Amino acid sequence: MGKVVILTVDGGGIKGIIPAYFLNELESRLNKSCYELFDMIGGTSTGGIIATGLTSPINGNKPFTAQEVLNIYQNDGNKIFVPQESLIPDCYAQYYGDDGKGNGIEPYLQQQFGMGTLSAAQANMKTLNGRTKHVFTTSYTINSSGNTIQNPVLGQDYGPYLFNWMDAAKSSADDYKVWEAARATSAAPTYFPVGNVGGGQNSNSNAQERWVLDGGVMSNNPAIWAVTEAFRTGMVTSLSDIVLISLGTGTYACGAGLVTAHQGDPDPDNGNWGYMPWITSDLEDLSGNDNGRGAVVNIITESVQLVSGQQLQALTASGLTYYRLEPPIIQGQTHMDNIDPGNIDSLITTASEYLIDNATGEKTFNAIVAELTALQPVSISV
Repeated sequence: MGKVVILTVDGGGIKGIIPAYFLNELESRLNKSCYELFDMIGGTSTGGIIATGLTSPINGNKPFTAQEVLNIYQNDGNKIFVPQESLIPDCYAQYYGDDGKGNGIEPYLQQQFGMGTLSAAQANMKTLNGRTKHVFTTSYTINSSGNTIQNPVLGQDYGPYLFNWMDAAKSSADDYKVWEAARATSAAPTYFPVGNVGGGQNSNSNAQERWVLDGGVMSNNPAIWAVTEAFRTGMVTSLSDIVLISLGTGTYACGAGLVTAHQGDPDPDNGNWGYMPWITSDLEDLSGNDNGRGAVVNIITESVQLVSGQQLQALTASGLTYYRLEPPIIQGQTHMDNIDPGNIDSLITTASEYLIDNATGEKTFNAIVAELTALQPVSISV
């Protein structure tokens, strides 16, 4: 069995422009589309939208190129982040799922992906003779019907769930539409309404009904999931079979910690914080900047990504080939919904400079190009 090449993309809202830029550069260097380069592609949130975009039949019978994905981030942010007014401050999600007039993230995803299912996307890939055999997006189910459930079942009524090609091909209960997989994985709490997919109503598929949250609530970095999926689906039998390329959306290191000594009134000193400071106060990060949306959310988001990275790095001792591209960013670039043209330009500049002027970024990117150039396409039976 040859090497199985896996691509994963983190969550991060509009910061998805960073991995989209990396992938565009990769396609340019290798003169191939991503579906011709990777055996598996997985993503969380904005990364899940990228994963489905790179592998689903959109333009005729071909998926998006990385350049076309990059164009979405540069030009269509206002079609995804459509503000929802609320008479009571912070009572409703900040942005529409669907405003009933064809605006919001759901109509946008339906427009981009059409009504094709995950199994149809997989079948289409075979007609293209593409390399990609498996695609997944992460999510977290909070309910299967929206109603009270007395004896909830893990995986059905609650818990982590992967929208994915192989399960979709085996069972109609898992054969969601591509737009549903993208919508579910990007249903970020407070930003968008909880996603409702499946159940056969309106534009939904006939798959099992789910009420789902953004996969970032449990795995903003989906790379660990990719490794387990490779084993679960029989694509590999050893870690040494895997070449894993993991793309982040930028890391703000100071946001991973907090000043504990003194925050200023009314917050207590020395980290003696209850509900109000953690959830509502603008506790200062390590650089002294206010967190803004509640420190506990930022800490959890940063920590789940750091955990995945450290676990994967440790697995390289057992044969895993692992590459990680993630540039440092400043606090002003961290907001997932900042679609201001100036911020878009700054994120592109950050991504570009990381591949050219950052020693780690340049070295890692060149190593990825060399690795993919050396690897011959393999045919995997699953």
